[in-house]
Amino acid sequence: MRGPARLRAEDPAAEIASLADLLGGIVGRSPGEDAVWPIYARTEKAVARLKFKLGTERPGVFSELPKSKRPEEFLTKALASFGIAQVEIRAGNEADGLEALRSARTCLRAYLAELGRVRSREKRRAALSRRSSSPPASSPSS
Repeated sequence: MRGPARLRAEDPAAEIASLADLLGGIVGRSPGEDAVWPIYARTEKAVARLKFKLGTERPGVFSELPKSKRPEEFLTKALASFGIAQVEIRAGNEADGLEALRSARTCLRAYLAELGRVRSREKRRAALSRRSSSPPASSPSS
């Protein structure tokens, strides 16, 4: 009979480096959601693993996501935060690395949210455009 399943002890710095490489490959290309969602999901998983490893949890704190007219800025900030997280974790400052990783996650989430807002605005504009360009309904003549 086997014992309980053990969590794999993965190297957080290596995972963050992998995430940074993925993100670095798409920064500057205005990627869509399909390219960013997997990176965001893996970042969320890395945060959870690091929190588990450190045995730290902070209660849910509501923080408003930043907004930007240029969502690509969030990807650049996330990439910088990944770099900081790597340096901190390799230096043994895992708590600081966790905060930098959380910052990267927030930037990725803000990017995805901003794309959603842009898509919603475009749908509204398209609907308004269709309404204004359609011919007026003719009234029945008697």
